[in-house]
Amino acid sequence: MTSKAVKPSKAATSTKAVKPSKVATSTKAVKPSKVATPSKAVKPSKVATPSAPQLLPGEVFRPTDDDEKKDATDEELNSRYVTGAFRIVTESARYSLAVILTMLDETTGPEKRLRYDLDPEYQRRHRWSRERKSRLIESFLMNIPVPPIFLYEREYAQFEVMDGRQRLTALAEFYRNEFALEGLQHWKELNGRRYKQLPSKVRDGIDRRYISSIILLKETAKDEEQAAQLKKLVFERLNSGGVALSPQEARNAVYRGPLSDLCLKMSNNAAFRKMWGIPEELRPDRGERGEIDDGLTRGEQMFQRMDDVEIVLRFFAYRHMSRLDMGLNNISMFLDRFLAVGNGFSDEVHREYRQIFEATTSLLWEILHEEAFCRIGTDKNARERPTKIVYDPLMWVASRYATGEKRTALLENSDVLRDRLVAMYEKHKDIFAGRRTNAKDVRERNQCMEEAFAEAIAMLRA
Repeated sequence: MTSKAVKPSKAATSTKAVKPSKVATSTKAVKPSKVATPSKAVKPSKVATPSAPQLLPGEVFRPTDDDEKKDATDEELNSRYVTGAFRIVTESARYSLAVILTMLDETTGPEKRLRYDLDPEYQRRHRWSRERKSRLIESFLMNIPVPPIFLYEREYAQFEVMDGRQRLTALAEFYRNEFALEGLQHWKELNGRRYKQLPSKVRDGIDRRYISSIILLKETAKDEEQAAQLKKLVFERLNSGGVALSPQEARNAVYRGPLSDLCLKMSNNAAFRKMWGIPEELRPDRGERGEIDDGLTRGEQMFQRMDDVEIVLRFFAYRHMSRLDMGLNNISMFLDRFLAVGNGFSDEVHREYRQIFEATTSLLWEILHEEAFCRIGTDKNARERPTKIVYDPLMWVASRYATGEKRTALLENSDVLRDRLVAMYEKHKDIFAGRRTNAKDVRERNQCMEEAFAEAIAMLRA
């Protein structure tokens, strides 16, 4: 069901974004000699605030299904089970470690695609240290059981590695002699040796070991939608090293498509990363899943769990938040559905999304820098941390000021907007604190943010 988008008022900018290369030229603008001071702020009641952003052509999204599940009789449930509805079809396999390299390098079809896809963006963003890789090798040497890897058959005899990429990568690197063993506990004499340097009997002992796999066969799903649902179900229930996958780790693997790829790319935006304090990557010896590392910064934890990718997705999904009665409660399911639907948006919508995101993040970075997503000015004795409670409404409103004359005016007088935001956070500190996530709180934060921006523009025109 397509809702009628409300035409933006004169205070709102067009949703047609300007390419970032043309936007960035405004950073050297000279401040005008006469600027209204914050003390002359226009009262919010007299400021015309912008309406919700006009949706793009083809940006059609229904937050919930119309056909809710109804109660079923026992006969209907029995029939559903007998027909195999929503039942996973699996088989098991064992791979000799001696053929791991051959297996991972094997290609298939005219396009020469790898038979086993170890997409580096498919799972978690962490790399095992050499010591952890070495401990895996020692486990095989001592015949200690190693958890199976999980594969999904995307096409007949072509597989995606759902869980186990680090194990397979470690084995491949070991057989390529790319690292020497270190940190072994029971075979300390082998520390410092590569595969080719091991005694012959020790090499043979490792070569005769196997790694097990569980394969979700293509017959599991009757169509792409059901395949995504089943893959998501498996991901949600998979544990690796005793630590469950984060929602975005599962989402990134299950709902792969153009919008998913765009969120991954935009999470690398330099201004966005600086405003959240997110590093470009984790050091190999940091943040191994299943191990507690108190040394990880908040930004490193976000990167490790792909929370940065989820935050980008939130920006695009938030454009439709006004239609969601539950507010931010159960946001994970809302994002799942939006990503699944958004992957089917046109290339033009995805291009517009990218331009809007880049223009908005660059505007906020140039005005607010690292404080952009913090409640600036609310506590002068402590540095505020960036929060989603601020990020959501700020990005939502700022996207309508990210191009054109309003952008230029705000950049030329950046202190005006900052002062209005400080005053707004101070006045409405309660609704920007804690975990106030119902629909009413969301609407109030949006309104407060709209008024702060509108006041800043009104002051500059006074």
